[in-house]
Amino acid sequence: MLVNDSWLNRWPDTYYVSLSARTSDHSPLVLRGDAEGRSVGMFRFDNYLARSAEFIPSVHRIWRHRIVGSAMYAVTRKLKALKPIFREQRKKKGDLSTNVSLAKGFLDSAQAILATDRHCPTLLLLEFCCKLVLRLASRLEQNMLHQRAKMAWLKDGDQCSRIFFRKVAVRRASKRVFQINTTDGRTLTGQPEVTAEFIRYYQELLGGNTRDRVIDLRHLRPWARHILTHAEAEALILPVTPEEIKQAIFDIDETKAPGPDGYSAAFYKAAWPVIGWEVSQAIHEFFRTGRLLKQVNATIISLIPKVSNPSVVAEFRPISCCNVLYKTITKILVQRMRSTLDSLISPSQNAFVPGRSIGDNILLAQELFSGYNQKHLPPRCALKVDLRKAYDTVEWDFLRAVLTLFGFPERFIMWIVECVTTPSFSVCLNGAPHGFFKGARGLRQGDPMSPFLFVLVMETLTLLIQQLIEQNGAFSYHWKCEAIRLFQLGFADDLILFSRADANSIQLFKDGLTVFSELSGLQANLAKSHLILSRSAAPPETLSLLFWDSRKGHLPLRYLGLPLLASRLTIADCQPILQKIDARITGWGGMMLSFAGRVQLIKSVLSALQGSSERGYAKVSWQKVCRPVSEGGLGIRDIQALNQGLMSRHLWRIIMQDRTSIWVTWILQYRLQDYSVWTIRARSGTWGWRKLIRLRDILRPYILYRIGGGSSFSLWHDPWHERGPMISRFPLGPRHTSIPPSAPLSTVIWEDTWVWPHITDMESVDITHDLPAIHGGQDQILWIGPRGAFTSAAAYDVFRPPGPTVDWSSLLVGTFRIPRHRFILWLAIQGRLSTTDKPWLQHLGTGCVLCQEGHPESHEHLFFMCSFAASMRSGGRSHCLGRIITGRGSFVGRQLGGVGGMW
Repeated sequence: MLVNDSWLNRWPDTYYVSLSARTSDHSPLVLRGDAEGRSVGMFRFDNYLARSAEFIPSVHRIWRHRIVGSAMYAVTRKLKALKPIFREQRKKKGDLSTNVSLAKGFLDSAQAILATDRHCPTLLLLEFCCKLVLRLASRLEQNMLHQRAKMAWLKDGDQCSRIFFRKVAVRRASKRVFQINTTDGRTLTGQPEVTAEFIRYYQELLGGNTRDRVIDLRHLRPWARHILTHAEAEALILPVTPEEIKQAIFDIDETKAPGPDGYSAAFYKAAWPVIGWEVSQAIHEFFRTGRLLKQVNATIISLIPKVSNPSVVAEFRPISCCNVLYKTITKILVQRMRSTLDSLISPSQNAFVPGRSIGDNILLAQELFSGYNQKHLPPRCALKVDLRKAYDTVEWDFLRAVLTLFGFPERFIMWIVECVTTPSFSVCLNGAPHGFFKGARGLRQGDPMSPFLFVLVMETLTLLIQQLIEQNGAFSYHWKCEAIRLFQLGFADDLILFSRADANSIQLFKDGLTVFSELSGLQANLAKSHLILSRSAAPPETLSLLFWDSRKGHLPLRYLGLPLLASRLTIADCQPILQKIDARITGWGGMMLSFAGRVQLIKSVLSALQGSSERGYAKVSWQKVCRPVSEGGLGIRDIQALNQGLMSRHLWRIIMQDRTSIWVTWILQYRLQDYSVWTIRARSGTWGWRKLIRLRDILRPYILYRIGGGSSFSLWHDPWHERGPMISRFPLGPRHTSIPPSAPLSTVIWEDTWVWPHITDMESVDITHDLPAIHGGQDQILWIGPRGAFTSAAAYDVFRPPGPTVDWSSLLVGTFRIPRHRFILWLAIQGRLSTTDKPWLQHLGTGCVLCQEGHPESHEHLFFMCSFAASMRSGGRSHCLGRIITGRGSFVGRQLGGVGGMW
């Protein structure tokens, strides 16, 4: 059933039900309204209220009251007392969209009256005041729509355009659930029955009885990468400072959904001068006592559909909306904990660890799957394990044992356990909270602390398998993995286990996952887990049965949203990704945006999508569009140069031998071995590796090898000399100098002086000419290209060098220039407006429709020759001049205060 925007705005609660076809070949559709009436909605603080002149006085009136009780209790009571005040203020504001329409009507009337006497000071002031009222009303409406539409990508382009209203209506409609199917096949349509089904499901998943086992994982410490030292543990429990508290609150996004108390971070930021001291005392109270009020840790479960048309409760993702006070506490804990993760978490786990990249998992997985289609290579296998309801099923007693395992101090563990184990839940359904139950397990999706705790939980699985590998003795590593002891790649709950394709290795993985499941509560989802075997492996039926009858997977395999395959990546493999991008750009969002808004949409999605299935004429060449604004373009980055710039970051990490990256470590061990990235042949390796190697010659002029002692550089393979790698210029150099190819540069340096062996071959003698200076100390690799230090942006400037600037770019930048007008001006400067002198528009006639004097409609005529345009310019100048002359003095300034007070 298709409906338009007007329908959604007028009847947002309507829905339809498809009945049984029975003997007919058609299914009747029954359109229903919300016959049971709307539920009472939750309180939501609208961010635009913080801009009101009465906001701070209202907060101050409540906040000056003294409340007996703890500091946290006093804050929650005052927040509750403010709710009816803000409800009344919102009611007084009325419908913001109606206010904008009224303001536009007042301005139209004022300008119509002004047209009769353009030099009347009173009328000019009236017009000015009406404009100010419209501007303020539009700003409030825009603020409200941004908060409700949650379109963070649209920071420029359209302001209060139709897309915001459509987005708000679509979000509201998509979140409403009027019927649901149960696990036994029944369809529930009544609102009470649907609500009860959601509450029952999540109460069984998150509630119930808390498991309370004594679990000790300290026997895994010999296999741990690191255990926190005493100094590191003490740093975690240092007293919390007021600056930490304020920073944590101000780091929270203002548009994020609020918790059960309804207050967004915008309230705390705007009211901080009044409430800051008491809020800080409430946070300090938690870290002093380790106790959290139940209302502070209350949680609303927001339902996000996993599929386009969810029919069962399991097809919704539960996102926990927590109160800002709780988020502030957990953000402080996270800020302290995240500095320890890099030393605690294995390099093969790249999620939520500062400094690590999701790209490492993808690149290394692609390398390991290379050759799976070849029979002559060793038998290999990969187990892609999907964990069922990963965050929601973590047992709390196991989490405490994990924190103890890694050496977190008892006080820090107490803080975390108090936050994790004291939540209460209500389910937000159709805009209102329903039910109330206490949690018994799980990490909340939406809690800032949950991702970091989860990677610690997953690290325990790594330690369990490491223990089994060393104690079992029958495990065989995957081909090209044994030297770095690699058996898994993890990104949060996305897990791939690698081994040789034999029964003992697969059985070991099964045993490790079984033990981990019993301890943690996390279980493998067999329906979504896959066993991928190389062509050289044993019959798949034999090995698949070992892994709980899991499904046999095939390449290409989707991993972290991208296809993994054993051969070259083709356009067909990328079609699902391209279709998603194309749908977002050319869908309803793009259809309702102006050109300026579409520019911002393209920037937010992928920087560009150069093709489209629709036929038409490009107004400006894509090459011009992708230039910076200072060079006469729209500032959309060139997608090819952007891709090369991002790839260069991976190449730079290889050059710097960044062994904190598991992918770089693997490349140095198996791809390069005794060679350098500068001299290895590009013909071998995976398709992605060959593409990466082709960039080295372009980057070479921007990289300087500064010689300290020479021990970190290769004598023959690194480009420490301005002429490049020595082995490239003198292939026989190692033989003639008797210096092996793997020798470091320090072989020919002694006490900061070049010391070369006696050379008789005339060609090799040239090696010792024009040698660079020796600086002593540590060897350094420096970026001498754009921007002074290597970044992806600096590499982008290499592949897309800056061009000549234009002198009119200042016309297109600035806060007060309307984006749509800027775009039209840009098209006019390019000479690409749709004037009728264009060949494809000549069927409309070529004469100017404004002056109707028979002149052809061209850019030059419209802007410089047309008599009608000249009269418009003359009228506009006189109108502006009259406002400037009669608008001087303090009278306008005095009036502004009165007009501003209206809003």
